[in-house]
Amino acid sequence: MEKNIEKSIDETLRKSSPARAWSKLLLCLCCVAFVIAIRFFVFSIWSFEGKIVPVCELALCKKNSKAGDLLSVATKSGNSILLWQVGKSGDTVDILTPFGNLIIDIPRVGDTVYFERLYPMLWDASLALYRELSPEKKINTEISLWSGKKELPFTYVGRASISGRPVSEREVAFLPWQELRILELQLQKIFPVYDRIRFKRKLFADSIEIKSLVINEELFYLSCEKAGQQKLCYDSRENGFFKKSEIQGIAF
Repeated sequence: MEKNIEKSIDETLRKSSPARAWSKLLLCLCCVAFVIAIRFFVFSIWSFEGKIVPVCELALCKKNSKAGDLLSVATKSGNSILLWQVGKSGDTVDILTPFGNLIIDIPRVGDTVYFERLYPMLWDASLALYRELSPEKKINTEISLWSGKKELPFTYVGRASISGRPVSEREVAFLPWQELRILELQLQKIFPVYDRIRFKRKLFADSIEIKSLVINEELFYLSCEKAGQQKLCYDSRENGFFKKSEIQGIAF
């Protein structure tokens, strides 16, 4: 009986010893540090469409993203947003635009894109890429109006309007592709005698014409809606391609 009591006392003292207390505290601190490390260096937690979404930010998680995955990306303004992956370099994707569907091939790393061959949306996207590659250069564009192979007087654009006001010839070169397309459609109605009225743009950097661009990083086409349910929103249709270096994580 006395031996059992002594054994019980020894066990109680051992459990309440300072060394054991410090070891428990150290273990708790390690657990807290591990959770913090997971939260801030491996995962981030998002609220998306009324749900809590964990996003893995490890390179291993981002490596094999595919169409339909939800990605966290860094925007040009420095914010982070969640967007659906429609496609990436090497994919052919069907894009919904305000003017109908558009099928595009997303350039691969090492591909050369030629500005004169690009659909206006891709022209804008390629211009954005070139600006990032050459921030020190003075970049400007020249724009002209054509019907087939015939150049039209540029003064014609003054007959069209945007948001209920007449268009200035001087501002046209700075308009995004959507507004240029709206102007083309208006001018087609105003001048029905001409067939396929289109704007043509040329890119200049430090007064030297830039005709092509070599893709040096994997590109992603991202949407704020799932494929087949795309609404008009601020995504790759507005922002152009996202680069691999801008992909921060993948939701699961």
